[in-house]
Amino acid sequence: MENNLYPPSPTNVDPGVLDISPAFRKQVGTVITSIVLFAIVYLLLVAAAIVLAIVLCWLGVAIIIAKPMFLTLILGLGLMAVGVSVIVFLVKFIFAVAKDENSQRVEITEEQHPRLYAFIRRLTTETQTPFPKKIFISPDVNACVFYNSSFWSMFFPVRKNLEIGLGLVNSTNISEFKAVVAHEFGHFSQKSMKLGSFTYNVNRVIHNMLFENNSYSSFLSAWGNLHGYLRIFVSITIRIAEGIQWILRGMYRLINKNYRSLSREMEFHADTVAASVSGGNNVISALSRIEVAANCYNSALNNANDKLKENRIAANIYADQLVVFQSLAGDYHLPVKNGLPEISYHFIQSFSRSRINYKDQWASHPTLAERRTHLDRFSIEAPPDTSSPWLLFDQPQTLQEQLTRNLYANVTLSDDVKPYDSQEFERWYSARKEKYALPPAYNGFYDGRFVTVDWDLDSPGPGSPTGSSDTFNVPPVKSFDQLFNEETGQLQTSINSLEKDIEIVKAIKDKRLDVTSFDLDGVKHSRKDADTVIKSLEQDIAALNARLQSLDREAYYFFLQQSESSNKEALRNAYSSYQSISREYEEYAGLVNMTLKTINPFYAGGISHDTVMSIIATLKEKYEPELRKAYTQLMDKGLITLAGNNELYTSLKTFIGKDYRYFIIDHFNDDELNELTGLAIRTAEYFGQQRFMIYKQMLELQLSGISRNI
Repeated sequence: MENNLYPPSPTNVDPGVLDISPAFRKQVGTVITSIVLFAIVYLLLVAAAIVLAIVLCWLGVAIIIAKPMFLTLILGLGLMAVGVSVIVFLVKFIFAVAKDENSQRVEITEEQHPRLYAFIRRLTTETQTPFPKKIFISPDVNACVFYNSSFWSMFFPVRKNLEIGLGLVNSTNISEFKAVVAHEFGHFSQKSMKLGSFTYNVNRVIHNMLFENNSYSSFLSAWGNLHGYLRIFVSITIRIAEGIQWILRGMYRLINKNYRSLSREMEFHADTVAASVSGGNNVISALSRIEVAANCYNSALNNANDKLKENRIAANIYADQLVVFQSLAGDYHLPVKNGLPEISYHFIQSFSRSRINYKDQWASHPTLAERRTHLDRFSIEAPPDTSSPWLLFDQPQTLQEQLTRNLYANVTLSDDVKPYDSQEFERWYSARKEKYALPPAYNGFYDGRFVTVDWDLDSPGPGSPTGSSDTFNVPPVKSFDQLFNEETGQLQTSINSLEKDIEIVKAIKDKRLDVTSFDLDGVKHSRKDADTVIKSLEQDIAALNARLQSLDREAYYFFLQQSESSNKEALRNAYSSYQSISREYEEYAGLVNMTLKTINPFYAGGISHDTVMSIIATLKEKYEPELRKAYTQLMDKGLITLAGNNELYTSLKTFIGKDYRYFIIDHFNDDELNELTGLAIRTAEYFGQQRFMIYKQMLELQLSGISRNI
């Protein structure tokens, strides 16, 4: 049985594929150079600090001896403390230990899971890596090798621990699971890989000096509080430390950039190790599936948060993850094997629509496309075993339920909270999904957006008598398939992708991305071309939006013409109602944005009492009355009702009838401010949901009138 729990490995693998690549060697040289440079700079700083400490200590002693008294004692000790403190700042990291902590990890033993341990033992033998010191399980879609690092771990070997995420076990087959774990072991399969660990620790040293100084600040504060004069010397020490940080900041940027480039090469090498024992096809399959499975797991978590509002908790989050995963398979017509959707590399790539291509030198991991290209060079494959890796665990359901309970460890649960199982979750998830799904007949044309109704709803349409003022502006009616097909259904997705591309180019222009050149549709551009490229992309977006608006108008007239007489008026009324609520929603959203913008200075701090009172006056005289009016209208029109949303309706009633002050004497009333902002945002969210439901009803109505003619 145990032999069946270890997937087949590739045969006749050339040992040479595991040799360090020229790119890796080149990056190693770059990293070594930057580390040597850091060592020289650091030793010079330490030497300067020692000289400074000697001089200050000598000067401090001289002052005390020259005129022994309390004041000279304080001054002398202060000078000596400055010298010592600077040295402490430079060497304190030697004694620091960075613990890789995760409160949701649970250690497991060989006695509990002998098959898993046998699997790991065989895999470490095959990858020629040490067996982990300890094995842990965690909730996520992840696997990693970790250890507690310190200055001394750069020079002395440290045994690593293996962490296995149950979300990963739940969403891969056993061949893919083997590939993922082998990848983690691949990071430590050769001695040269220790350079990555060394570089990481050097980077961490500088990072701690720059950003992790809470204990050092407390140390300075403690001796500065001993006497008022000592605070002067604390200020001097801080200025010296800031100067050291300024020097190290440049070193940090250099080493961090080189480390990330090295990290990418290490990822390629670890992929090769994984491929040599599990097959490159299973490595890519695992990476593709994990990308989707992680989103499904996060979706299950988000839905669990929503269910908490109903006083319900998940009994097994992993069963819920599979519900979401299998639902996605249905949406995209993906084949399912042994309960898992088949996620191919091409399926993942089909969602990549960016027209911008650039090399991110700060990325620590290669893209999926780069990893596949790398592995395809070796043509190492192994037949996939579609068995579940849960077979490696004893009592897997107990483990799943245990880690699900751990997810609620920091949540205060009421005594009457009730768990929900996967069957209930599936019904609830399907119902919720159906609630917000638009008719599939439209091929996604209306998905992810709202129609802007900017035409005359009362126009007679094509073919009407020529006396109508709008007759010549009415577009020709197309067929249903011309209006709603795969190409038109992707227009909004294309717009979204272009907007993301613009943000990338803006980041390059503003130097938020350390990139000097990029490609647009395969044509190379430099940073100085950013404005031209942005303008071009904005024009493309404008053209697509214009086409969408034209198609929206044509679709309306198409349905108006094709509908039966009894349905024409209903369709006009539906569009009119939607047009009205959209206008009201935009007005309310604008009001909320202005209200939040007005009070935002309260949270930034550093404003005068007069400014606070001026903002409060604006809030009370302008925005609060407008919010009360908007809430009243929403309730009067039946968009927010006691039956529909008891909690929100009651809160709005309370707000309308209550006198808020927001600021009393010299302090803010946080409860009232939080109620103001929270209620405004919750109302916007609920109002948006109501708008969507009216939108959906309108689209269903126009489709129902001609369904038999499609």
